Amino acid sequence: MQYVQLHVVRYAAAILAAADGSKQTLFCEEQLCEEPLAYLIPDAARPGGGGQDVEQRPAMVCRTHAEEMLGYPPEDQPIFRRIQGPEE
Repeated sequence: MQYVQLHVVRYAAAILAAADGSKQTLFCEEQLCEEPLAYLIPDAARPGGGGQDVEQRPAMVCRTHAEEMLGYPPEDQPIFRRIQGPEE
């Protein structure tokens, strides 16, 4: 089971809504990347504090950097679907 606290989703949604409202394209937050956002990673871990610490926080990144963080290509995700159980 995977889960994300709703305040993280609300925060990300507010950022996306503001950008959509002003017709701005949001780009990957990884340094020097100019690809558009494609994924919200709620618990992304990366080096921080000048490489001395590990920072863990939500991240919004492009497909390329999501694949780099995962170690494999991101899979398509269902949007609130029901799974049919076995019929008797």
